[in-house]
Amino acid sequence: MPFSRSLVVLATAAVLLPIGSGQAAATTTPPDCPPRAGAPAPVREALPPSAAAFMAAYRAWGAAPTVCAYMDLFTPDGTLMDTGLAAPIGHEAIRKQIERVLTVVPDYRFDPFSATASPDGRVVFVKARNTGTVTVDGRATKVDYLTTHRLVLRGDRVERGHRFWDQTELFRPLDPGLRDLFAGIGGTATAAEEPASGTASRPGDGIRERQRAWNDRDTDALVATVGERVRLTGPGLTAPLKGRTAARAYLDRFFGELHGAELAPGHTVRRGPTTYREWSGTAVVGPERRRVTYGIVERLTRDRSGVTDWDLSFDTLDLVATEQQISTLRARLFG
Repeated sequence: MPFSRSLVVLATAAVLLPIGSGQAAATTTPPDCPPRAGAPAPVREALPPSAAAFMAAYRAWGAAPTVCAYMDLFTPDGTLMDTGLAAPIGHEAIRKQIERVLTVVPDYRFDPFSATASPDGRVVFVKARNTGTVTVDGRATKVDYLTTHRLVLRGDRVERGHRFWDQTELFRPLDPGLRDLFAGIGGTATAAEEPASGTASRPGDGIRERQRAWNDRDTDALVATVGERVRLTGPGLTAPLKGRTAARAYLDRFFGELHGAELAPGHTVRRGPTTYREWSGTAVVGPERRRVTYGIVERLTRDRSGVTDWDLSFDTLDLVATEQQISTLRARLFG
């Protein structure tokens, strides 16, 4: 099956905001950009020094975004991989991207409210809230959506990263008829519905088995690793789903539109009870069954009873819309 990403989709996807991964030729930040401020705001997490310094700069940029401050978050050869891209983009493309974003969404704000880093500060997973106003066809529309960022740092700047998010959260206000993949999913599983079945697997164990479960769309294998009363959060949900039965229904709906997944384990970060894991590769998706780049990030939080919280980040736009529909939505928003 051919790999499908039109040039129009790729060009406009690059406008959809920060932070990615890959390789690029080294360049330098243009001289018109002032140096990063030397007195960063205090961070809210206990992070290694380099990660803490980066997060302070990240928050400062998000509170008052500028092109120069954004570019200063990257190393000179830093790169971006984002939902909707077939491959990472380099320094100049990143600069053009953020210039376009801040033009289209002039009141854009970015709140990186959670960060989990590896002990050496080299890899950081960030959860962020994105807000702003876009004007389409003379009508102003508020947008508010969550993103998950996997960042590989060199010192206190991004060398490689990857942003995972659900694009429908940005585009649905432009097209209320855009299908909601998880419409009607909800409910709470009780202990009576979910009898104990042994101790849940520790997140981080059995990476190959978990990879196989994602690629084989094996809902039972994935749900078996979480606690009976797990709280699941993810795309399309306005409140956590509770219990394995609800989690199983959610995954079954997801896997009904995801086919031929070829995902490989990426970075894993564990801190206390929390484990972040990245899965990246390709999958066959959507009404046209196109093979596209695809990725998932899961965050598992554990106590003595097993996994109590399970957070998923992935895209559903490619799952519910044709390539032409996506191109039309991007053209309406970004011109």
